[in-house]
Amino acid sequence: MKMRGFLLMLSLQLLAVGSAVAQTAEKTPLSLNGVWQMCFYRSSSPDMAGELRTSNSLKILSDDGRFTNIVMMPQGAIIIGEGTYELTSSKSFTETVEKNIHLPQLEGKKNVLEFEMRDKNIMVVKYYLDKDANGNHIDSWCYETWKRVSMPDEYPVNIIR
Repeated sequence: MKMRGFLLMLSLQLLAVGSAVAQTAEKTPLSLNGVWQMCFYRSSSPDMAGELRTSNSLKILSDDGRFTNIVMMPQGAIIIGEGTYELTSSKSFTETVEKNIHLPQLEGKKNVLEFEMRDKNIMVVKYYLDKDANGNHIDSWCYETWKRVSMPDEYPVNIIR
C-alpha cells in the first residue's frame, strides 16, 4: 500500500512539473524582429497553391520598434514605407505609418496587421483596407506571406553582388 501511495505521489509531481514546463514554454515572448522577405505561391495548376517563391520586397522589423518596407529594383533599392510597430497581441501587431508611397492612404494612421506563424520563419499577415489611395471605398482584406531572412552557415558560392 505504501508503494502504491508513493507511485501516485510521484506521478502527480511529474504531472505538475510537466504542466509548469509547458506553461513556461507557452509564455516565451514572440519576436518578429528581423528581416522578412515577401513571398508568393506559384503553381502550374489552378487546383493547388504551388511552391513558395520569394519576391523583391523586404520588411525590416527592428528591435527598437521601427519598420521599413523596401523594394529591390534593377536601378537600386527604394524605401516604400516606414514608421513604428508594436506587438499588440500574440496574433497581431500595429504599424503606425509615417510615410508610405505604396499605400499613401495609411500615412498618419495605425494599421493593425493580424498574423499567423506557419513556423518560426513563415508568417502570413492580413490587414484591412477601407479605401484606396484616391479615397474610393474598397472594403478589402489583404493577405501577404513573409519569410524570415536568415544567415547561412557559409558564404554562398553562387551569390550575385
